[in-house]
Amino acid sequence: MSANLQKFTRAVHILRNVAVRVPGDAWDNPSCCSGWSAREVAGHTSWVLQNITATTGFGDAPIEQPEAEVAGPDPAATICRSVDACLAALDHPGTLDTVAATPFGEMPIDNFIGTVWIDPLTHAWDIADAAGIAPGIDEATASEAQANLEPVSDMVRGAGIFGPETTPAGPSAVDQFVAFAGRTSIRG
Repeated sequence: MSANLQKFTRAVHILRNVAVRVPGDAWDNPSCCSGWSAREVAGHTSWVLQNITATTGFGDAPIEQPEAEVAGPDPAATICRSVDACLAALDHPGTLDTVAATPFGEMPIDNFIGTVWIDPLTHAWDIADAAGIAPGIDEATASEAQANLEPVSDMVRGAGIFGPETTPAGPSAVDQFVAFAGRTSIRG
């Protein structure tokens, strides 16, 4: 397994673990993502995973629709299906070496997932924060995510992918990563 696939797999499992713990009545709670509820964050991250699956050639491109519609009535199930389909597609021999068109230009799928693994990780935190549950992100993963973000921070902030760095809520690596990713807890 490539190092990029290991990071990606770890991130989507953290996302899945958050999704299945969200209380049913918390999906419509506001998130730290301006104007988005936890349900809309779930729809966005599921849509991203569905697009990665399509990029591999083992799935169809998802239909453009509002994030809440992508998430549907059971956002946890949507996330789980999206994670499972994406990991199954990435598991096909040769898939990681396939050069594909990505939002960052043409590159091997392995490089692409090595770049985007931070997306499901960050959105796991967003959903957990909205639901008032622990994100389950370990310190080593948070440190590695921040180290991956630092060299491209100007690019992702300029593209509007992440907002300006915020003040960390505490000294932990998770707090540092979340702040670097431009997040502030809605919980205070």
